[in-house]
Amino acid sequence: MKTPLDKIRFNIKWPEDRRFQMIGMGENAVDWVCMVPHYPEHNTKIQMEALFKMGGGQVATAAAMCGRYGLRVRYIGRVGDDEIGQFSLQDLRKEPMDVCVDVIPDAFSQFSVIIVDRVTGERTIIWDRDPRLRFQVSEVPRELIVEGQLLHIDGHDQPSRIKAARWARKAGMKVSIDIDKVQPGVEELLELVDFVLPSQHFVTQFAGTKDWKSGARTLATVTHGFIGITCGSAGSAFLWEDEIIEVPGIQVTAVDTTGAGDVFHGGFAYGLFQNWSVERCLRFANVAGALSCTRLGARAGIPTLDAVLAYMDD
Repeated sequence: MKTPLDKIRFNIKWPEDRRFQMIGMGENAVDWVCMVPHYPEHNTKIQMEALFKMGGGQVATAAAMCGRYGLRVRYIGRVGDDEIGQFSLQDLRKEPMDVCVDVIPDAFSQFSVIIVDRVTGERTIIWDRDPRLRFQVSEVPRELIVEGQLLHIDGHDQPSRIKAARWARKAGMKVSIDIDKVQPGVEELLELVDFVLPSQHFVTQFAGTKDWKSGARTLATVTHGFIGITCGSAGSAFLWEDEIIEVPGIQVTAVDTTGAGDVFHGGFAYGLFQNWSVERCLRFANVAGALSCTRLGARAGIPTLDAVLAYMDD
């Protein structure tokens, strides 16, 4: 007889006496969110309806969310010494977390121009990042990482993330990842991760198949960690004892889908520290990610904890 979904738990034994619960190491960005009445056709002009300058970035958004929800959080990242970097750093310092951000001389900070279709809320991201913002392997700040219980990373600067994950595991920490790009050597990184939560697109790209469900099983051959898959508005799914279990999403009227995946990862990490069932962790993450789509921006779109819990309890 199979274990009921609401009884499947991780029962994590977190390392004790750590200053922080989550350590986030990864990208931050400044987003120019441009709202248009409809997505423009090629070689045409369109008048924007609004333009906003907002803070974003995969790991920075997830870390900020967990800090707002009451976890003890440290964020590790980099910005350039330009005006964009000043804005990003000031915006990060508004969040209830320990901000450990290097300012790199003569580098320009990561930024994005995000075109949001008002009709659907779907977004198109055009971004750039100065290579000088990369962490070299020798620059990975071990002393800042090992003070936590969970290390949350992205798939960028892959050699440095591998080094960080190795330091974390050696310190008894768990590792989670928000990864959206397949690069050479990604198998080495995934092998070190306890919670692998990619998109369907990553899974199919990694496995070389159009079927994300079979792709998830292929992914399981290179990682011993838990595998969850984000499925957009359909919700999410996870692989458990070779069975794909789907966790439906909720329907909302989307205003801007920017940052929904980042919020999903933050929600899942929060659920881990509550020792919720696997299904509840993913359902909470689904709700949080969906509610974030009802507001503009990545960090600006993070829903309150009370709002997510209220929706869960309806």
